[in-house]
Amino acid sequence: MSYAGIGGVGLASATNTNTDTSARIHTTARLSLNIYHSLADPMLVRNNKAEFRAIKEEIALGISRPYNPLGLAYNDQRGLPPVFTNTAVMNTGKSDDLMKWYIKFYDCRSEEERIEQCKKPCTVKGLAYYPSELYFAGIVMSDAEADPIHHDNALTLMIGGKITIKNGRFAIEAGEEVMWYFEEEAEAGLFDDYGLRVKRAVNSSSFMNQELEYVNPTTAAMMKIRDHDYAERALMKRPVFIKPYRIGVDSLGATAYDEKRKIGIACYSAGSYERVDIKIGRSLL
Repeated sequence: MSYAGIGGVGLASATNTNTDTSARIHTTARLSLNIYHSLADPMLVRNNKAEFRAIKEEIALGISRPYNPLGLAYNDQRGLPPVFTNTAVMNTGKSDDLMKWYIKFYDCRSEEERIEQCKKPCTVKGLAYYPSELYFAGIVMSDAEADPIHHDNALTLMIGGKITIKNGRFAIEAGEEVMWYFEEEAEAGLFDDYGLRVKRAVNSSSFMNQELEYVNPTTAAMMKIRDHDYAERALMKRPVFIKPYRIGVDSLGATAYDEKRKIGIACYSAGSYERVDIKIGRSLL
């Protein structure tokens, strides 16, 4: 199968209009200051409110059960579910930071690799940290502040229907399933030019133990979700993007953990970092 020849301009980029908004399913959540505080210096969010503000059309992630019994659980939270949109706090540039842990986890090619990875802690704020499962919480429909001292931290999330959002690094064809991913996964060279996972030996202990390097950096302009003053000011914003979910002819282009990250189907084709119309909903998959 070839994914070449995806050129031109996507419908959303050409028309600058969103798809029909009449049939959407919404829920409510709160941008969680506790999540950010658990991963970074508490003053970071308060002093950089622009970077940690959730804005419309970003992807929000939630934190579920820990992979290891020693991990931090958010199951005892009451009220609106806690979510976050800025993954910059996960990436400290260290070899054992939280982002690199997730990069390796999602690239696990076997159950044995998954079990071994879940036994390993990463380092967060200088301490051992056992990560928890991340899940797609929805598409942000209303802006919110992470620190309630600045403004309301409640936000509306879209979890079903059609919407136009920004595509990630890899071109998408109409009708393809889409999944969320971290841009650092692409920067680490784990995907080829078509968004398929780079082949490696199953149960490759050398990969799971090697230090990752970011060899394909993303520019700040590509990180923008929307063109407005907020995006111009943001210096440490790392949003979550979407990419096509492709398994390839040998079914090795995606992992079992990529399958859990699928969120919907592309309505039209779109190029790299173009806006694309998608249908959101696990019932579609």
